[in-house]
Amino acid sequence: MGRNISVRTTSVALYVLWGLLHMGLGASMVIGDLSDGAPAGEMAAESLLYFVAVTVLGGQAIYVALTLTRLRSPVGFWLNTVVLGVVDVAFVVYLVLPGHVDLLGGLAGPVIWVAATVCAGVALRK
Repeated sequence: MGRNISVRTTSVALYVLWGLLHMGLGASMVIGDLSDGAPAGEMAAESLLYFVAVTVLGGQAIYVALTLTRLRSPVGFWLNTVVLGVVDVAFVVYLVLPGHVDLLGGLAGPVIWVAATVCAGVALRK
């Protein structure tokens, strides 16, 4: 049982880290985007919307980790596995691989998500 708690705690900590990373980046970009007022063009508005979504998804990751994943809930496992996975896969395919985001910085979130998901899956099976 001690090992199971350790794996579960690790998964929660990693999902919280993923969430903090995304909330921090998203919030800083939203603040920066709004510092000069409402976005003037379509690209600026889409960028703002993207970073608002990133911020909200970071909050969701933390909430689900602290409330559901911590309790080994299958619903929590699937929420963070699917929702965050879709976000990270799309991010890698559309922003990292084409070179819009540097490789090392761009893969930090997805690597954390994979590690958190593996730990959560192991904890769920115990």
